[in-house]
Amino acid sequence: MYTVFIADDEGKVINGLINRIQWDKLDACVVGYAKNGREAEEKILELKPNIVITDIFMPGQTGLQLMEKLKRKCDAVYIIFSAYSEFEYAREALQMDAVDYLIKPVNISEIEEAIKKASQKYRYQKATHFQSEEEYLLQNILNGNEILPEDNIFCQYESFFIIQLKLTGVSGSVDSLAVRIGAWAVMEGQLFLLKEKTKLTLIVAQRDAHMVNNARKRIIHNLELLRTELEYSFYWGLGCIVDSPMLLPKSLLAAEEMQEYCAFSLSQIDGSPGTALLSTSAPARIKEAENLLLIVEEASEVQIILQQIKEDIQLQNNSANIMKAQTIDFVYRLRKQFEMSYEDSGLASLDWDSQMISPLLSSPSLDYMFDIIRDFVFRLRDYSASHRDGYKQRHIARIKQYILDNLSCGINLNDLAAEINRNPSYISYIFKQETGQNLFDFITQERMKRAKHLLKNTDLKVLDIARECGYEDQSYFSQVFKKYTGSTAGSFRKGEE
Repeated sequence: MYTVFIADDEGKVINGLINRIQWDKLDACVVGYAKNGREAEEKILELKPNIVITDIFMPGQTGLQLMEKLKRKCDAVYIIFSAYSEFEYAREALQMDAVDYLIKPVNISEIEEAIKKASQKYRYQKATHFQSEEEYLLQNILNGNEILPEDNIFCQYESFFIIQLKLTGVSGSVDSLAVRIGAWAVMEGQLFLLKEKTKLTLIVAQRDAHMVNNARKRIIHNLELLRTELEYSFYWGLGCIVDSPMLLPKSLLAAEEMQEYCAFSLSQIDGSPGTALLSTSAPARIKEAENLLLIVEEASEVQIILQQIKEDIQLQNNSANIMKAQTIDFVYRLRKQFEMSYEDSGLASLDWDSQMISPLLSSPSLDYMFDIIRDFVFRLRDYSASHRDGYKQRHIARIKQYILDNLSCGINLNDLAAEINRNPSYISYIFKQETGQNLFDFITQERMKRAKHLLKNTDLKVLDIARECGYEDQSYFSQVFKKYTGSTAGSFRKGEE
């Protein structure tokens, strides 16, 4: 809904506009009014309306002076009216980019038409231009060039996320796409649009964190509808929700990865880029298997895992295209995993499209698809055998460093897995396999090492030492310490161990 402010020194004009215009049919509402130019300036800066209707001649300052002073401070569009019909006033108003210049007495239908024009202009300028300091800062944040002060202009927002769209082919227009998307209301949030030649980045800022999921669902729904209406195609990726504008690069990365997935997989299945098939959840086993395939040693184990995945897909009773999409989803996950793990081994240079994707897309059945996957996985396993030790040791080093850096915190396996960019089951497995030690035992071992060091080299109270080692409960810390060292913390400090 568009917000409107009225400035006129005649009370009857203000009342007439408020009461006689059917604002709801114009998708607009009046948020304030003023009877002189000075008051109007203060209220407009406070209320930040989308549309300003102002008389030319008012006490304090004229409507034209008001426009001039506010044009760099407020992104509103203006409708000017006056009892004076001199051409000079109209020309000056239009030169200052007023939407319309109306002569009093004004017909209601004329004003309604002017408001419609103003709404269209506001929507267009929001979608196609940087209009605010917020957009400028957001662009710099995404480029890694901006550090916000504590009292930054985004303090009013609690949640942020990014959606990135990319046009396919040459017929589409980023500008026209921006205009359509810029018209969406996002439930008390703020939508910012950043444009490139074939790419459009949507940054959504939400004041109420509890409403952010509703905003995401609404935008996704609108995007799906928009894909069916346009003559050209686009695909898009949805980024994760973050609670600070400085974390928006993380959301952007997630959006770009999903976008890559759309380009890689879904668009090749039915020829219509988008995310329609992403709403169909792949079997949970797929999300685990890409890591398991990296660590299994026996061909029979690979066979078993692949068979389980195939059966999971079949059990969902989806269409052939959906099953094909889920299978390619699994291949895509494998590709990403192998490329991350063996980025310096040459695996990343393998021609996945010709060796995997093309054969899969032309496969007559799911059984045939998994025969192709099995053969290719065996090739990858053999090809990467000489590189396994190196990448495993790098992972172990990162796991140990993360633990040492976070001993005073409650170390969560999911957080640790996210840090290493692997799933929890993989983290536990590889740590035990490579070190011969349970992950929990290693964490306890390092915490006890720190506790012993602090007891011998500081005057900290036992409670404070417990907290430094990640234990909020002193009693539990004391139990663990005695079990591990054979003595109490007090005895150890006195040298009685």
